[in-house]
Amino acid sequence: MKKLKVTLLAVIFLSIAFSFSPAVVPQIGTYTFHGAPGNQKILQVRTVNNASLEDLFGANWDSILEEFFGVGCVNIGARKKSVVTAVNFTANEYFFGFPATNYTTNNWKWTTGDFPNTPDDLVNFTVTSLYNPLNISFITTIAWGQSATINNAGFFFAQLPTPVEQYLGAVIWEPKWESIGNTVVHHAEALDLLINYAPPYGVYAFYENCTETWTYDGTYGAWIAYKIADNETNTIYEFSIELPTEAAIPGFELPLIIGITGFTSVGMIYIVMKKKKVN
Repeated sequence: MKKLKVTLLAVIFLSIAFSFSPAVVPQIGTYTFHGAPGNQKILQVRTVNNASLEDLFGANWDSILEEFFGVGCVNIGARKKSVVTAVNFTANEYFFGFPATNYTTNNWKWTTGDFPNTPDDLVNFTVTSLYNPLNISFITTIAWGQSATINNAGFFFAQLPTPVEQYLGAVIWEPKWESIGNTVVHHAEALDLLINYAPPYGVYAFYENCTETWTYDGTYGAWIAYKIADNETNTIYEFSIELPTEAAIPGFELPLIIGITGFTSVGMIYIVMKKKKVN
């Protein structure tokens, strides 16, 4: 039986978007994080190829995507909003004490209509990003006996510092995963498994080869896009940042998402070790 491959559909886990604008921020070591309270961003679903997604995931492809990304993520044109409420550039990852930045956000669910005036998804939700990429590899090895993927370390890939390409290049990746410039690429093969480590704890499989790509903004380190390409390199699912027509990425507030179902597998090790509750 093949070695179980832990794969994350979407950024997996939370559907939270952070947006970022230029700011003077502290630097620890080589890397610098960005962002400020009040930053907001909207993500939009661009591509949904029903037939190809059914070939890849089976008849329940839509429920699988919604389990990882949130209800409504399978509708073309659906949008999701997040607003940063607090940033702590001098935090520490609470279990090992590694230098970190914490981002807190309010979030709105995917919708094809108008957003409500108040958040209807996770409120005051905080995630942690590490200054040293080698610490990500250390944690995943301690927790799972394997190198990093966005699945088993997704909690730390919600927001990256700059320079992004250098940071991603320093991560020790599992086989079939690699960084290419400001992207993380997963070359999934047929019968590789993808696992949801939070309720309802789903276990699924890729029925064909495919390529998942997570794209980060090179200026502010935000995760700005996710897509799946099939075994013929056709894009069959994609969502990305929604920018005003007059704005270009380098001068605009940029977001990042990390899923709706929990903190990923690294979060599970925290639970086992009585991790403190994230508010």
